[in-house]
Amino acid sequence: MLKLIASRIKHFKLKFVKFVIEVYMNMELKTYDSVIAAKYLLALAYKKGIVLNVTKVQKILYIAYGYFLSKYEHPIVNEQPRAWPFGPVFPRTRKKVEYNIIIEVSNPIFDEIRQNEELTTKFDSIIDKYSPYSASQLSEWSHSVGSPWYQSTKLNGFNWNQAIPDLFIQSYFKEFNV
Repeated sequence: MLKLIASRIKHFKLKFVKFVIEVYMNMELKTYDSVIAAKYLLALAYKKGIVLNVTKVQKILYIAYGYFLSKYEHPIVNEQPRAWPFGPVFPRTRKKVEYNIIIEVSNPIFDEIRQNEELTTKFDSIIDKYSPYSASQLSEWSHSVGSPWYQSTKLNGFNWNQAIPDLFIQSYFKEFNV
């Protein structure tokens, strides 16, 4: 009887492992357009009655980037943050997002983002947790000793607008709570 039970447990474990592998292999890790992601953050904040300025959008997108990079070892947007004097910046979003135009979260340009429940849930919680901080406070945080921006600016041969290495970001955000 014990052999039969042990055999069934082993069979169940094997089926479960195969199932997990199949789910993981079929899970598509998407990379979203950084401009669309920034616009979605603005739309989501607006829906909550929160106004985000340029700096806050940059830092909130950076937090989301770091969270997903550390959790999945995969960038969530197609643009790597760069070291600028006021902290990490996604240059395309800085140039192409019209911060004075509000788009509803129901807009079709956000369809792909809305289909990713974890992404929308994390964007939501990041806005709730970090939007109360001022742009200055978020910039100071991004400049703190040991931050990826700080580490990047201390590299030999550093130049402004240099990409912040994903390895620095991934390591820093491992213990980050969003």
